[in-house]
Amino acid sequence: MRFLPPEPRLRDTCENYYSPEVLNRLLEGDPMGLNMAITELETDKALCKTKKMTLAKVYVDDPARWAGLVEVDKVVDLKKASAKLGKEKLDAVLKKAKLAPEGDEIFLEKVKDAEDQKALGPFVNEVKTNWILVEKVPTDKKKDVFAAANKPNSVTEWDLVEFDDMYATCAKCGLSWENKKGCVGNFGPSGSPVPELAKKYGLSILSKVNELAEKKTVLTAKDAEKLLGEIKVLREKSPAEGKMIVRRIEGTLNRLEAMAKCSKEYDVGFYFF
Repeated sequence: MRFLPPEPRLRDTCENYYSPEVLNRLLEGDPMGLNMAITELETDKALCKTKKMTLAKVYVDDPARWAGLVEVDKVVDLKKASAKLGKEKLDAVLKKAKLAPEGDEIFLEKVKDAEDQKALGPFVNEVKTNWILVEKVPTDKKKDVFAAANKPNSVTEWDLVEFDDMYATCAKCGLSWENKKGCVGNFGPSGSPVPELAKKYGLSILSKVNELAEKKTVLTAKDAEKLLGEIKVLREKSPAEGKMIVRRIEGTLNRLEAMAKCSKEYDVGFYFF
């Protein structure tokens, strides 16, 4: 067994472990109970690995030091634009761009029409950010930029992939154990009977899934073999608990089995969260 860092940053776990279908759920807080996943970056067979391991944008705490490299946001002052162009003209531009700003500013990049961008040009303020696009960093400065980067806030190439492309990658990946939707799945609701049943039958992994999640324990491919054995026991014993219990735990056992088989086949870890 291994342990995840005590307080893993969410962005890192999203980059390194979580598939796109659960990203929003993770960011908002998952009310559905436990989830489970494999540590897919332990194998080169993960189709997302290269992008997840490659930084695309880095965040620097001292942008003044990197004034020539940091990205610049072009921000439109809508009050000034309205005063000069007229409210009717500005509203037409915003409508065409499908924008409904709540404040007095928008990013110029949100306006796609070239003529509209030109019209808004005089009302743009350039605001330097803390972000540096890696591909624009000269080779002789990359080492220093990476050394200065605030890595927990940096972005990988995988972060920049559109969700549709993420789904397509997951669909082709052998490690995508959750019906080819990704390598993360739902264990079950917070009231799942599986842990209690596992305690009843002396099953050491399934009886402790909540504790394993709290401790951020990463189990191994050898543990996956043991987990498959525990799943077999529950399938054999559950009919004695009644048809309702069998139905309630069927989906969880199927997902556990798929994850455990994947962990064993590709020799990667797995964990609950």
